Amino acid sequence: MKLLISIIVIWCCVKCVFTSQCYWNNACKYKYFSSKTPYEIIRGDIRDSIAKRRDFGNKQCEPISIWVTVRHGKRNPSTKFAEDIKAFLTYRDDIIASYKMGNSTLCAQDIENIKNWEVDTDMFVRHNEIDAEGYQELVNIAQRFKEAFPELLNEIQNKDYEILTAYGSRMTDSAKAFNEGLTPYNLTISEAENNYSVLAPYASCGRYQIDVRRNPNIYAEEVVYTGTAEYQNMKERLLRKLGLDVDLTSNNITAIYDLCRYSWEGINNKPSPWCALFTEEDLQVLEYIGDIRHYYRNGYGASKYTKILGQIPLSDMLTKFEEAKRGRGKTLVTYVTHATMLDMILVALNLHNDTNPLMGTHRNIYRKWRSTFLSPFANNLIGVLYRCSSYGSIDYDYNVALYWNELPLLELCKEGVCSWWEFQKLFKPFLNTNVDVCEFRWTTVD
Repeated sequence: MKLLISIIVIWCCVKCVFTSQCYWNNACKYKYFSSKTPYEIIRGDIRDSIAKRRDFGNKQCEPISIWVTVRHGKRNPSTKFAEDIKAFLTYRDDIIASYKMGNSTLCAQDIENIKNWEVDTDMFVRHNEIDAEGYQELVNIAQRFKEAFPELLNEIQNKDYEILTAYGSRMTDSAKAFNEGLTPYNLTISEAENNYSVLAPYASCGRYQIDVRRNPNIYAEEVVYTGTAEYQNMKERLLRKLGLDVDLTSNNITAIYDLCRYSWEGINNKPSPWCALFTEEDLQVLEYIGDIRHYYRNGYGASKYTKILGQIPLSDMLTKFEEAKRGRGKTLVTYVTHATMLDMILVALNLHNDTNPLMGTHRNIYRKWRSTFLSPFANNLIGVLYRCSSYGSIDYDYNVALYWNELPLLELCKEGVCSWWEFQKLFKPFLNTNVDVCEFRWTTVD
């Protein structure tokens, strides 16, 4: 997965060298928006993966169980961020007027596209709810699953299926979308109980909530970064693009960035005209802020908690596959949760762990922790259990194929496919996970 990401980034960078500075005709627009990246931009395709094969080495294999943890689909901004975006939109006429007076460095077509852009009022009414694209993201994932594993999923029924959601309507809507892509039948969706034992154990982890989630000091490195020359240069370039005599705060800049990324349509491959206000370097700077936030809130910057909490769903995968081996498991287990949980899973697996922590003093352009590729909308971890037999043999053994965003997890096993021995060696320690580090149960529903 790491190699594929590098190839994509390098190809776009090379291609963009030969394009103009105008946004509208840039052949390779920068489209990596940290955790607000549409899934379509970075996803793999499980239909083109090792899942197509039914033979591993000299063995004939058949899939018998699938385990999925998936983040909700693309959503609208929360109330505060939606209000900040709405406040910035009051400047649209001023931006256009400033361009006409020669005060802006924007291109004519970019200004025209901003002028003609239609406001999606849904963004300002249905706060935090998944939008139409977010719904379709989950439908499409399930449809690709069905094509990749027709022998398992074409006739799936409630008795073969478990789908569980974390708290919130965007989780339930994402689950409905997944079911819609999977089958015409109304399969039962269950909501996790308050302890969120598998889906979001951090939600009831008292010490994590106090020391990390509700601790403003965890964003200290972000504050440091906003004081660097790199960030301040981004701010100056943005002011020149706007052509306005205003004092931009970090909240203002975030609002403009949110307008750019929330109104970018991944499935329709329709860039947002508001992204024209930023250079590619600007977007890289803002992406790094997202990386810092995820790193210290959900990732290695809070590993005292995240490493342990991330083990809980992984132990569940092992348990579910052991049940499937004994003929008592489900055909498909699907959990719908938040990016926080997927980030913690990465920490538990020790994936994308940088030698040095992410710092606010400088941006490491070679960092492994890239939330764009790790925590986009509809982010997912997939495990597929295969029952295998050698040609001419009546004895079975098992393999497990692992995927991140439908790309094989090459870092764990060869081609992303683990023998049962390799899988157990990786996952069995997670069965002993305890949450003593939490100290007490947090009961407030967030």
